Amino acid sequence: MTCNHSNVIDPTDTQQWKELSRHSSELKANNLKELLLGDSSRLEDLSFRFNDERNPWGDFYIDFSKQMITKETLNLLVALAYELELPRKINDLFTGETVNISENRPALHTALRSPGTSEVDVDDIIRSELRKTMNFASEVRDGGWRGATGKEISTVVNIGIGGSHLGPLMTSTALKDYAIWDGSLRFVSNIDPSDIVSKLEDLDPESTLFIINSKSFATKETIKNAETAIKWLQKRLGSGEEVLKKHLAAVTANAEKAVQLGIQENNIFSIWDWVGGRFSIFSSVGLTLMIALGSLHYEMLRDGARSIDNHFRSVDLSENIPVLMGLIGIWNRNFLGYENHAVLPYSEDLKYFPSYLEQLEMESNGKNTLQNGEKVTAHTSPIVLGGIGTKAQHSFFQLLHQGTTIIPIDFMVFSQPTWNSMGRLDKSLPQHEILVANCFAQSKALALGSSHDSNHHNADGNRPSTTILGKRLEPYSLGQLIAFYEHKVFTMGAIWNINSFDQEGVQLGKSIAEDIGNAISTTKDYSSFDPSTRSLLSIYDEWKR
Repeated sequence: MTCNHSNVIDPTDTQQWKELSRHSSELKANNLKELLLGDSSRLEDLSFRFNDERNPWGDFYIDFSKQMITKETLNLLVALAYELELPRKINDLFTGETVNISENRPALHTALRSPGTSEVDVDDIIRSELRKTMNFASEVRDGGWRGATGKEISTVVNIGIGGSHLGPLMTSTALKDYAIWDGSLRFVSNIDPSDIVSKLEDLDPESTLFIINSKSFATKETIKNAETAIKWLQKRLGSGEEVLKKHLAAVTANAEKAVQLGIQENNIFSIWDWVGGRFSIFSSVGLTLMIALGSLHYEMLRDGARSIDNHFRSVDLSENIPVLMGLIGIWNRNFLGYENHAVLPYSEDLKYFPSYLEQLEMESNGKNTLQNGEKVTAHTSPIVLGGIGTKAQHSFFQLLHQGTTIIPIDFMVFSQPTWNSMGRLDKSLPQHEILVANCFAQSKALALGSSHDSNHHNADGNRPSTTILGKRLEPYSLGQLIAFYEHKVFTMGAIWNINSFDQEGVQLGKSIAEDIGNAISTTKDYSSFDPSTRSLLSIYDEWKR
């Protein structure tokens, strides 16, 4: 299926964009403290509950009242979304239209968590692959899959980079209390040899399984690390066919290259070109999660994401939470001029969530070209940064409160600690209450500030934030959070009329690295490079000896 992109509208040419520009000029004269305290209906107008009828732990409360917006702002933003045909674009995403225009393909990551009744023709192959990966995961977890010497697998090492690394790493860390497997997961992504060396040095090769996670099976970092893992295995277990058969698996869209590396065909699990790496956690890319979490918890993760898919697709834009998150992101970036966005989960288990979102948002929307090939005339993705809330309070919160750069923030916190934490620590609830108090205190302080005689102690406030309050972090609610942000990112890309599903800038860097790598290892001819690169290469050659 194809979409007509010949009539792509530059959003800055729309009437609603002009109305928002006028509105922002008026609103800048206001103070967030005055808005927050002076309007009795503000909280009702600007906060939203997501009540999940299927799962009592799937409820969320999203508070936008500390953003520099009013009800009129939301109305104008929603009108902009309608003028730019956001409902049609959402439908195109779910029905398999060609939304990735530069690569001429759909983006079907939502079909990965479909119950098998979506309007696209990939449901059967998704279900078939899910059964295959689930069966393999169960065999590893239950001890049926053993190493070449007969030992049960006790460690799984995921070798990947980008979405093939950040998704499994973030999710497995966030849900570690829900793992039902006694084994351990490790993750290797960096081509720096210290990464893989440190992950392998205390492992028993007889009980180690490697999953080579690469969509293209051509990413230099991943393949080089995979070759290192193979040499490590063969040095310790021998070069017999059984070694690779029992200790190596792959997740890829390029099975032929995986076989060439020595991976048995039955150990290869599929991903498809219509799923981008940063959107792929619900595909076979999540094989490590299936092993650790088991089928029940993994299905809960998928169910949570699907609940937000249904919300995103069916709820009116004026009450659609990921749409509103995206529209407020547009407002902050394009009309208030904020260049950055911080994500601050008050949860140790979500420590990799900001890194995951950095890729999701900046790789998706860090674009300078409209869908029709013309240059954009509005700024696109903000710089996304973040960290764990209470730790960040003692590192970069000083800048957030009193710095000259205003950075809008998403705060995330849960009303209860994970059930496992409560069981292991008698006084975890009072400790958790301190965590929650810190989160709420920071959003209040940033919005309202404080007044002192000395400028050194004065905080101006007027710093916008959103607070996302959930009941408890568990597989279902994590799936919801992932989908909230996926659809926020899609909304922003749809408003900017850019392609959120390619990454040509990444490809450029890979291509140049290949040229430089060949020059270093083979030709030693640096004449075609710029003066700075030639100088760096010459000094590198001198110092590496």
